[in-house]
Amino acid sequence: MRGWVDGGAREALLPLTVIGRSGTRTEVEATVDTGFTGSLCLPPDVVGSLSLPFVGRGVAVLADGSAVETDYYRARVLWHGRERAVRVLVTQGGPLVGMTLLRGSVLTVAVSPGGEVTVEEA
Repeated sequence: MRGWVDGGAREALLPLTVIGRSGTRTEVEATVDTGFTGSLCLPPDVVGSLSLPFVGRGVAVLADGSAVETDYYRARVLWHGRERAVRVLVTQGGPLVGMTLLRGSVLTVAVSPGGEVTVEEA
């Protein structure tokens, strides 16, 4: 899987295919967030457009240490050429890929504007 570093060299981005309940697919540009221990964060409009199945509510601890209650959904993503089930947190920001989704992968980032981001199976 290949992505890129944004023009300000502040975010590593990956194109990600998210698959909804009825097989509907959407492409998102997800920021790699190594401080996020979950799998995937998606904004409410993407969750709604894919009709993702609701799992429940839970508490998420944000980077600043604050805790927020959020909804969790179930989705599938294309990962290393295969579909993989993931738990999705609903957040107001853009899509985020976390460490649980990256587990079993090697992440390489050339941290410069337009630098290459690669995720390969370990």
